[in-house]
Amino acid sequence: MLFAAIAVLIILYIAIKAFKPPTMFFALDESVEELTTKLSCPKCRSRRLRPIGRYTIECANCGFIFSVGMVAKKPVVPSQ
Repeated sequence: MLFAAIAVLIILYIAIKAFKPPTMFFALDESVEELTTKLSCPKCRSRRLRPIGRYTIECANCGFIFSVGMVAKKPVVPSQ
């Protein structure tokens, strides 16, 4: 009986996860090179930043690596 209850809970958890909208990464309109001149390191507040990837920036002072952009739920587009 306990095994059946655990199985039902697992199935409910999977069903709830399946119907959630996906989380997506939305890149900013500005390039990483432009952002490195405007931003500062979130950890040490240094302005010595260098781009190391398409959306990734590294602090030259403390070595902290962070991404630029935003993570949000996929917008729902009404069907026409």
